Amino acid sequence: MANTYVDYIASGGQTDFAFSFPYLEDEHVTVEIDGITTTEFSIVTSPATKVVLTSGATASQVVRVRRKSQPDTNLVDFINGSILTESELDRAYLHNRYLNEEISELNDASLQISVDSLGQEYWNARNLQIKNVADPTDPKDAVNKLYLDGVASSILTGTGTPPSFDKFTGTGSKTTFSLSFTTNGIASTGILVAVDGAVIDPDDYTISGGADEVEFTTPPALNSEILVIERGFKVKTEIPTEYDWGGIVGDPVTANYSYGQI
Repeated sequence: MANTYVDYIASGGQTDFAFSFPYLEDEHVTVEIDGITTTEFSIVTSPATKVVLTSGATASQVVRVRRKSQPDTNLVDFINGSILTESELDRAYLHNRYLNEEISELNDASLQISVDSLGQEYWNARNLQIKNVADPTDPKDAVNKLYLDGVASSILTGTGTPPSFDKFTGTGSKTTFSLSFTTNGIASTGILVAVDGAVIDPDDYTISGGADEVEFTTPPALNSEILVIERGFKVKTEIPTEYDWGGIVGDPVTANYSYGQI
């Protein structure tokens, strides 16, 4: 149980929120509603200590009453030759104690570094959700669910550009044909190839060049009709060749993934 703050799930119109932690100045008591600090409240100390919001909270809002002892303000100024009283010394001591309590509890509530059985350090979220993660920009950035859902939707449901295709005529000797499009990857299974209506085994050709050429092991026959169709839909979102999706590291083109820890 925290010693420097108390949390409530508000009911509709609730204004009163009791707290029992000690504090030195009214200015050291803060109120946050859904993580946003508000100054629209007063403090009542009788018959019990509580904060009273100027306007009632909305149902299900998270209200935190917290002590924040103004670390940038000294409450006692010691002067040479002055008489030190017990109350002044206690006040200075309590200010430092409260500050240490507050930072200690904030630290305990933060992400902590743990060590696995192999001695590797990792950030331990203690099975809690991590919210408000921005969209990634660099290959090793964390990924939020909204971004990942969008990528997965593009890959699985084909919400991007329709697949491309090309037609060629065999010469009896030519093995490499330049495509008018860049394929989704370099695996031969990324395209479907048919010669005179018969689908060709992917082992009998490769994708070469800058992923924009199809190269046959054996030259297609003279005057044969060659049809090359791109499989699936192109993805709208640009995805790095190797990406770390919150501990799932892999190549989205070849679908080779490995799983690690966040």
